[in-house]
Amino acid sequence: MRRMSGVLAAATIALITALPASAQGMERMMVTANQVEESARISAPAVYRQIPADFVMVAITYQSATRDAAERRKELETMFDRLKARAGKTQGFSLAGGTLGQSMADIDTVLFTDVYSSDYSGTGRFTLTLSIDTKEEESFEALMKRAQQFVASIETQGRAEAYLGDTQYIGARDVAKHRADLVGDIAKEVSDLRMTFGMTGSKVILTGLESRIITQPSGPLELEIFIPYTLTLEAGN
Repeated sequence: MRRMSGVLAAATIALITALPASAQGMERMMVTANQVEESARISAPAVYRQIPADFVMVAITYQSATRDAAERRKELETMFDRLKARAGKTQGFSLAGGTLGQSMADIDTVLFTDVYSSDYSGTGRFTLTLSIDTKEEESFEALMKRAQQFVASIETQGRAEAYLGDTQYIGARDVAKHRADLVGDIAKEVSDLRMTFGMTGSKVILTGLESRIITQPSGPLELEIFIPYTLTLEAGN
């Protein structure tokens, strides 16, 4: 348990990102892992917890500038299939469709035609979301190196080339399981306050405990979680 007033000083993270309702229903909260914006953080109450991130998500894009449009499309469709196959066979790696940090789609529901595009310059491309499970005591840099190695291990077709996006998101699965611990921590805080200010006549009013858990970054692979409650203490005589 952590107790603190105000906002934690962010090391390399900030900016909470809201998920669509369907993703929130799965309690898979995602928050950005770079581009520090301290003003976007929510001030945590006195009692909160810190948990390790379960995964990092990053956009992966394949592109090709092969002149022949049909050949260019064929190259990228081959890479789409190879990427899906490799992720399906590699533990700790998975793919999803949609826009990183905004919407997610099961990769099995995503067709190549859903993500393929070609611009006026004759470059074709497609983008998916790559999720990498974290490992205990692994640094953010080491995890991203694993992601690069994963991409490099996939044989390229023709002039196709791959790159990872500059923005990464960290997240946790099933944060709701921490509610009981958070409520227990808050209950202990209330008990300690009443012991300090007097059991007779002191009054503690709590509101907001029905709110869902807020998740936001507190380190490269660490999340701060809390229930946004309000506590009012009336000290006894």
